[in-house]
Amino acid sequence: METIVLNIRWAGYLLFAIGLINWRYQNSFEKGAPLWMFGLALIIGTYIPAVSKFMTSKVGAIIIAVAVALLLLLAFAA
Repeated sequence: METIVLNIRWAGYLLFAIGLINWRYQNSFEKGAPLWMFGLALIIGTYIPAVSKFMTSKVGAIIIAVAVALLLLLAFAA
């Protein structure tokens, strides 16, 4: 379970960094904001016990994996 939490945190850091990079270099808040906001929510969520418990369940992990993949697709396709 701790490995899943660490992977979720790394995904959050990844989205946060890519979101800030997109925001700066594409000069568009609309392109970067969803990435860094969701990344920050993932990072914060791993420190809240009730949210972390949901995130580490099978359903939560699948939802997060799909959301991260879609946001990364959006970041590189835009």
